[in-house]
Amino acid sequence: MKRSFSLTTRPALVGLLISFSLIMAACSSSSAYPAPASTAPVSKGGVVKSANNAKFGEILVTGDGRTLYTNTFDTPGTSKCTDSSCTSFWLPYTAGQATSTASGLPGALGTITRPDGSRQVTYDQKPLYTFYTDRQPGDLGGDGLSDSGGTWHVALASGSTATSSNSGSGGYSYP
Repeated sequence: MKRSFSLTTRPALVGLLISFSLIMAACSSSSAYPAPASTAPVSKGGVVKSANNAKFGEILVTGDGRTLYTNTFDTPGTSKCTDSSCTSFWLPYTAGQATSTASGLPGALGTITRPDGSRQVTYDQKPLYTFYTDRQPGDLGGDGLSDSGGTWHVALASGSTATSSNSGSGGYSYP
């Protein structure tokens, strides 16, 4: 005997499928931040500029104005953010053959070689990163977060370390 299956004859099953679909849709959109990349991405460019921030003063930004960060667990000339559990959230700011900086920055721009062979940009020997939720100039979502063995701070043009709790956003003027 062959059984036929029809959703119209199984109202309990239809209700269960609809409920499951609604729960899955609600769970997938409830995160405050988008999911990080599953691979170890990098933020490329090598151009470092400054922008005036009301809270921090002159901060370092990428060529397209995204905030740059440093971490307290890095040592001068060495990035300790090397595995995907770190680089999925904190994208190493890398450069091709050359890096450039806006005139007037007091610190020294340089690069270090990462384990994958890419060249990460440094400022006063501190490796620089972008944060995966910062999407546009003025976003400061990573400042003050403790993650991956240290605390992340906005990179200051003065070379000193910013001290704050997570500021979320705060904007800055960027030409």
